[in-house]
Amino acid sequence: MTRSKNDNILVLAGLFTSFFGFTNISIASEYSQPLPNLSAEEKLEFRIGEGVFQKFWVPSPSSTTASDGLGPLYNTRSCNNCHINNGRGHAPEAHISGATIPSFMVRFGKRYPDATNHHDGIYSHIGDAHYGGQLQGQSANGTLPEGDFHLTYQTHVEVLADGHKVSLRKPVLHWDKLHYGPFETDTGFTLLNTPSLVGMGLLDNIPDQYIMANADPIDTNQDGISGKVSWIPGQHKPVIGRFGYKASTPSVTAQNQLAFNTDLGLSTLLFPAPSGDCTPLQVECLNSPNGNSSHLNNLEVDKQQSRLVDLFVSLAAPPAMRNLSEPDFLAGKDIFIDAGCASCHTPKMVTGNDSPYPVLKNRTFYPFTDMLLHDMGAELRSGFPVYSAEPQEWRTAPLWGIGLSEKVSGRVGFLHDGRARTIEEAILWHGGEAQSSQQAYKRLSKEYRQKLIYFLESL
Repeated sequence: MTRSKNDNILVLAGLFTSFFGFTNISIASEYSQPLPNLSAEEKLEFRIGEGVFQKFWVPSPSSTTASDGLGPLYNTRSCNNCHINNGRGHAPEAHISGATIPSFMVRFGKRYPDATNHHDGIYSHIGDAHYGGQLQGQSANGTLPEGDFHLTYQTHVEVLADGHKVSLRKPVLHWDKLHYGPFETDTGFTLLNTPSLVGMGLLDNIPDQYIMANADPIDTNQDGISGKVSWIPGQHKPVIGRFGYKASTPSVTAQNQLAFNTDLGLSTLLFPAPSGDCTPLQVECLNSPNGNSSHLNNLEVDKQQSRLVDLFVSLAAPPAMRNLSEPDFLAGKDIFIDAGCASCHTPKMVTGNDSPYPVLKNRTFYPFTDMLLHDMGAELRSGFPVYSAEPQEWRTAPLWGIGLSEKVSGRVGFLHDGRARTIEEAILWHGGEAQSSQQAYKRLSKEYRQKLIYFLESL
């Protein structure tokens, strides 16, 4: 489905009536407030789910069987450690131990996937034989952690049309310790900063056909934008990926359970291995005690705990947009449209009628994403493809709540690897399909740049 400039103006007009109108809450909790109009039972379960999200897990064996099973290899002890107040993480500063920053991950995959693991444009997601799909820098029960790393940063200066200079930094990975041998020669590395968990239930309930209708993989209208659907393996056929920087998981449930299993080393219904991301070569890890319990469905995170975390993440509301009637907001909105930003950061979306939560059915909302994969240029390449996402392709990041990031979690770090310390830096890293929008930003006067940033910080 193609979209004209006038269409974008019409959908942006919806900004003038804020869909969610929370007041009298602290800024730090803006990302973890429930959607309005929940039932009394849903409100109670929302807070119980938040408790599961925030609780600390411990290794097995333990005196408590409700919170044990952590590891044996893991990145963190709590979901909230990575997503403080549902917010985004940050990249380590130069020369700091990466294993001490739970919100920053190193993922592993094949730079050159085997053609036999390829079907209908989807590559099997295979990590490293020694280290699995992700580095775990923490461990329990005498098991060696996988290793540690640090970053340094290459910097360069972008000079805008009016002479304004912006220093950009790009992370460079350095390995300090590797306890399970060398990596395979074809293993690639991708650095990832944990994203915010804003409006996840709304995004989860956008109908498939709406996402597909916005795709234009071969740029048939020749507007330079060729967004494509992220197809990932399903139980019987490919399904649409929605979450993660590469849109590599299909639902809130799958995303949450993958994080439990990979980041905390906990068994779940979808990922029942109690050893988490341990590989067959990590024998000590595989033989470590686990917390699988008969009264917890022979899992460590049972169905009930998973359901409550899903409810909390799904029903956490995006913050209300701010400054809607301010002249700088209105001017910034026009600049956003004129620069072509709305071609990928689609303002308006709608949910369908299939959600288990009544409050999520048939809702109009404004996330500023098309949920599609776009080529972002060589400077933002990952170390390997993920399913149908090529290294240079990333899902359009939602922009709602972006101006509250630092106040919510005390952190700042934009783009997939947290390299951008400001929204302006993030814009200047845009390439590929977004190159024309980046160039448009560089041509703006200081006054117009400030108005655009004001608009973005108000979403």
